[in-house]
Amino acid sequence: LCDQEGITFLSDEIYHGISYGKEEATALSYSKKAIIINSFSKYYSMSGWRLGWMVIPDEFIDTINSLQQNMFINAPTISQTAALQCWEDESIAELETHVEKYRNSRSIILEELSKIPQIDTMNIAPADGGFYVYVDLGEENVAPGLGSVAMCKAFLEEEKVAFTPGNDFEDPNGNLGDRRFRISYAGGVETAKEALNRFHRFWPSWLDRVRLAQKK
Repeated sequence: LCDQEGITFLSDEIYHGISYGKEEATALSYSKKAIIINSFSKYYSMSGWRLGWMVIPDEFIDTINSLQQNMFINAPTISQTAALQCWEDESIAELETHVEKYRNSRSIILEELSKIPQIDTMNIAPADGGFYVYVDLGEENVAPGLGSVAMCKAFLEEEKVAFTPGNDFEDPNGNLGDRRFRISYAGGVETAKEALNRFHRFWPSWLDRVRLAQKK
C-alpha cells in the first residue's frame, strides 16, 4: 500500500530475533523501497556499544551519508570490530540462550500477573516479542494523584524494584500514561521471580491507598 501511494515505509526491526511463538518478518520481504533500522543492542546484547545499521533504497544513499557525516562521522572502530563476532556460530548459540531466558522470565511475569484478580488480563499487551510486558492498571486501580507514576515510585521506594510508568510511551495530552506501566524482564529469571514476589507483597497496600482516595 505504501508503494502504491508513494509513501516511504520506515521499519524499526531492532527487536528482531526476540520473539515467542510468532516469527517476525522484515519489511524487505514486502517491499524493496522500505527503510530498515536495526541495531546490535537487543538480540546481540551489545547495548551501549552504539552500533546499528540501515538498509535503504539507492536513492537515499547520498542523503543518509550527508546526515551521518554531520551527526557522528562513523561508528566506533572497536564496536565494529567486536560486532564481527556476532555472526559466529558460537555467538549465535550463546545469544539463543539469552532469548530462552527472556522466554522463561516472560512466562513467570505473565503467570504471576494473572494471579492478581484486579488486573484484567485483557489489559496486558500481547508480549509477543522484545523483553517487556506493558500493563494497564484500569480506571478502578488508580485515583487522582495515585496513577502508575505514583505506584512505580512507591514500589521502588518500598520494595526496591523499578517498574517504568507509561507516561514516556503514551500521548502526553491524554491520561493513559499515568494508568500504564512497563516491566522489563531482561534482568534474568531469578530477578523476574523476586520482582513479582515483591509486587504481590506490595499490591494490597497499593489497593488500600487507591480505595481510600476514591472514597474522598
